[in-house]
Amino acid sequence: MEEPQLRFGALSSADVKLWLTGQNDRNYEGNPVFLHSVILKRSQFFVVKMSERWSSDKPTDIRVTTSHDFDFFLKCIQLMYDEPVYFSNIEECLAILLVASELLADDCINKCMQYLEAVRWSVEQESQIRDVLSSLGLKLLPDLTARLDKKDDNHIIFLEKIIDEMVSLIKDQQGRNLETAEKYIADILKGNTCREDVEVCGRVLLKEFKSSIASYNFRTIRLLIHFITRCVGEILKAAFVALCEDPKIMRYAMATSIDSGFNENIFYTVISFMQAIGDGKTTISRASRISLLTTWLPIMAEMCRKRVPYALYNSNLINPNLANLAKLDKAVLNVVESLPLVDRRSICVEWIRVYKKYDIDIAKPFTLFKDLQDAHHKSTPK
Repeated sequence: MEEPQLRFGALSSADVKLWLTGQNDRNYEGNPVFLHSVILKRSQFFVVKMSERWSSDKPTDIRVTTSHDFDFFLKCIQLMYDEPVYFSNIEECLAILLVASELLADDCINKCMQYLEAVRWSVEQESQIRDVLSSLGLKLLPDLTARLDKKDDNHIIFLEKIIDEMVSLIKDQQGRNLETAEKYIADILKGNTCREDVEVCGRVLLKEFKSSIASYNFRTIRLLIHFITRCVGEILKAAFVALCEDPKIMRYAMATSIDSGFNENIFYTVISFMQAIGDGKTTISRASRISLLTTWLPIMAEMCRKRVPYALYNSNLINPNLANLAKLDKAVLNVVESLPLVDRRSICVEWIRVYKKYDIDIAKPFTLFKDLQDAHHKSTPK
């Protein structure tokens, strides 16, 4: 005759009495819970608990103190039985998974993972799932691993091709298509876009940016700068360095300063980069910092010489007025102060030389030069 199925809490067939205690010595109101040793052996935790208590035929008393909710703890034990047990939601499943992991109950762990793999997740729930699984260090079921895996080479390849097409529209500047491309790329670079997509977009933009510099396509550079400045990390740094150190860009900036004013995107991007260097948010080599400063000094001189309201005639251009000069001066000083004393002095000498060449008041660089000299003499041992 077939043996009857063992049921959770069945008093008549139980050979184990479980006494549960919670935090602050609070006892479970349903104590004792009647269980079966053959079922509890599915948990390595209970195997150890019961190992010294099988000398008697009487029901074995086991006392367990748990920090988990009593309902979750007992539901985990129910999962060891062959009875159907249903999870109310993902949060309950994760709570039971924590118990199962502590009890070293592999069957329960797998049942939890099977449930997690099979139900719909919200963004918040996926984050919870990842956090719990990461904290437990469990070997995941293949299907759950596949669902959690965000690597999708086909997606990235497809995305990169699409962005290539969008950027080509910017490069060609084709009317309404340009607006579509601008919006598409701007949407990708927003904060709610996944990091992988932003990085792909940044790589393509940087590639096109460098290509535009190489081909003197300055109209495209203006458009691409607008998007690249929304990128982060190494992509943004590479774009900044290319922008600030490339002599072609510098010649372009000087040409526009002479002909029609300063391009707003380039001007404020350079200022932002210089401030980031001084604040330590972006690091470039000592030689690169010196190159950056010496390249921009003639442009600052042009700004000092041409204080006319270009912005009245072209909304894309900025007025090189005193306020803008002050911003650039401050940004340059940020970089100057990041250099060794010997480099600071050489930059100040070059600053004075350029301003004298353009017949511009040298008070500011000369004052800085004098302050540096005084600091040097005060710090030199006598």
